[in-house]
Amino acid sequence: MTKVFRRLVTILLLWFSALPLWADDSYDALMAALAQADNQAQADQLSGEIWQFWLTAPDGAAQEVLDNAMQRRQAYDFLGALDHLDRLIDGWPDYAEGWNQRATVHFLRGDYAASLADVAETLAREPRHFGALAGKAMILFNQGNTPLAQIAVREALQYHPFLHERVILDIDAGEEI
Repeated sequence: MTKVFRRLVTILLLWFSALPLWADDSYDALMAALAQADNQAQADQLSGEIWQFWLTAPDGAAQEVLDNAMQRRQAYDFLGALDHLDRLIDGWPDYAEGWNQRATVHFLRGDYAASLADVAETLAREPRHFGALAGKAMILFNQGNTPLAQIAVREALQYHPFLHERVILDIDAGEEI
């Protein structure tokens, strides 16, 4: 695919991504555009939009629980955050980001086993979740399992070619892997 054609496809995908984020087609278009991003700035903008999608809960009640969990986490009240995230997962078990946010809190608490279990649940619901894959890579790297961490990063790079965690592979942003 020529560079001009790739840019045209990216522009079209970005235009389609202006549709409501709740539309599956829009989300898929964002993911496709990110996978084809030409530079860090473009990738950052697209990944930010994807995170907005991920952090939009299925309904108002779920959003309130998620927002409370995020506030608790930001205040370093990890046990309070876990309480809210447990309720989020119990009430909306198919919502991948609930699992991912709980994985993050477990990671921050140093509970890598619980974090990896929740990462697996996240990926079962959204296999393209580059944030969960990056988190998995960081856990494995912190545990001294660099080869498995590198596998997780390589998988994440399929979806986000400018992912910051690529430093685990000692690869410059944009470099072919």
